[in-house]
Amino acid sequence: MDRVLVAEDSPEISKLMELTLRMEGYEIMQAFDGIQALALANAHRPDLILLDVMMPGLTGFEVARQLKANPETADIPLIFVTAKHEVDALVEGLELAVDYISKPFAVPELAARVRAAMRMRKLQEDLKASNEQLSKLAVTDALTGLSNRRGFKEQFDDELWRARRFGHAIGFALFDLDRFKAVNDTWGHPQGDVVLQKFGEVLLKSSRRVDKVARFGGEEFAVLLPATDESGVSVVCEKVRSATEDLVIPISSSSTGEIIRLTVSGGAVILPHIEESGVEMAHLATGLFELADRCLYQAKTGGRNRIITRTCTDVEAAQIGAGLPVAPAPSGAGEDGELA
Repeated sequence: MDRVLVAEDSPEISKLMELTLRMEGYEIMQAFDGIQALALANAHRPDLILLDVMMPGLTGFEVARQLKANPETADIPLIFVTAKHEVDALVEGLELAVDYISKPFAVPELAARVRAAMRMRKLQEDLKASNEQLSKLAVTDALTGLSNRRGFKEQFDDELWRARRFGHAIGFALFDLDRFKAVNDTWGHPQGDVVLQKFGEVLLKSSRRVDKVARFGGEEFAVLLPATDESGVSVVCEKVRSATEDLVIPISSSSTGEIIRLTVSGGAVILPHIEESGVEMAHLATGLFELADRCLYQAKTGGRNRIITRTCTDVEAAQIGAGLPVAPAPSGAGEDGELA
């Protein structure tokens, strides 16, 4: 039931409004001065407020300004009820309210204006919900419910700035399901979608609440690990690899109980520290992705079902991101930094 706050200092008019709106099916709250009206609005968040302009304590305009200044009550529609007919007063009122009713008013007019205001509120709420849903869909992978590449990039940029600000390490890992094409070719894309969803669940269960998990597309996924050193990154990546290897996925179309077993390869890069200046952050993000992708390629060509990790400096990653040559890997490391 929609709730209407009637703020009117005249008991007779207030009673008439209450009876009229109750017959229309609304739940009614009543206030008889501006201070009481403001307190009830803040406490109960009514769906609509009928607000007398001239009230003791606070005028209707003063109540309206305070409600609009509060984000919690700013969207509550207001209808001023007034005996003032000066143009300046009407203009001021319509800057704050969706409508006004002149005293004396006819009961059918009161009911009609309230219904119109309620319809407008409903349309605004539907539009707001649609916009929020569209915003969410723009950064969310529809199949797994994880962030998509666009959403992940925004999170990645934020976490890099935060790591530099607080001097934290940061880890970034790419995962790619091994021989996933064979799943689609053998069992069809619907079954492949189930596999992708199950792996998404593995990633969520293997990561922490503060980690950022995304599906980039196809069978490629990413995890961002804020405030995580090399040891922590290795632990998370091994959890993902091991849990994927243990995963058993029944074939939904099979009548003989066939299952899918799969493995995953990963490439991870750890950045122990980001300098306060001198590093282009956009190049840094690109470089970290490139390094993780190189490690992932090594894991694939090295036999799959393994994780290759690499620790780098911010300068090295930024240079790679900018397409500049970098110094060779340090002694004791294999190609692309894989430990020998």
